[in-house]
Amino acid sequence: MPNPLVTALFSRQQFYKRCVYATTLCALALNMLPVRADEVWGSYYGKVVYQTDRGKSAIWTYGDQAKGAMFIDGLAGQYQGRGTYYGYWRQSESKVKCDAYREGRDGRRTYHWGTLRLQFLDPNFPSRWSAEIGYCNQPPTLVWRGYPIVGEGETHPLPLP
Repeated sequence: MPNPLVTALFSRQQFYKRCVYATTLCALALNMLPVRADEVWGSYYGKVVYQTDRGKSAIWTYGDQAKGAMFIDGLAGQYQGRGTYYGYWRQSESKVKCDAYREGRDGRRTYHWGTLRLQFLDPNFPSRWSAEIGYCNQPPTLVWRGYPIVGEGETHPLPLP
C-alpha cells in the first residue's frame, strides 16, 4: 500500500509542474501578440515610438530622450483599418505655456500640452500619418507628419496626399 505522505508529495510536485507548464505557455502566447514598440515613425520632431496602451488610449513618445508624449484616444489595440483619432500631446517645454496643467504617463505635471487630431494615411501597418496639433485647448493649426521606419533604417517618406 502506498505511503499517503509520498502520494501527497508526488501529487503536489505534479501540480507545481503543471502550473509552471501553464505559465510558460501563457508567456509564449503573450509574446506572439504584436509588439507596439516595434511601431516607429520618422518625423521632423524626431522618432515617434508607439510605447504602450492605457485603457483605450495609445501612448506614443517622440523626440530625443522621449521629450514628449501623445495620448491617442481609441487607438489601443487597433492594428488594422486605422482611421482618424483624437487626443492630446504633452511635453516638458513648448512655445506656449497653458493656464492649466496635464499629467503625463509618469504622473508629472506640465503646462506645455495641446490638442491632437491624427489621421493614418494607410489602413494597415506600416502606415504614414498626418497630425494636426494645437496649443492648450486651441483648435489644431500645426501639421506634423510621420513615415514608418521598418527594419534597420528609415523608409523613404512617401508623398503625402
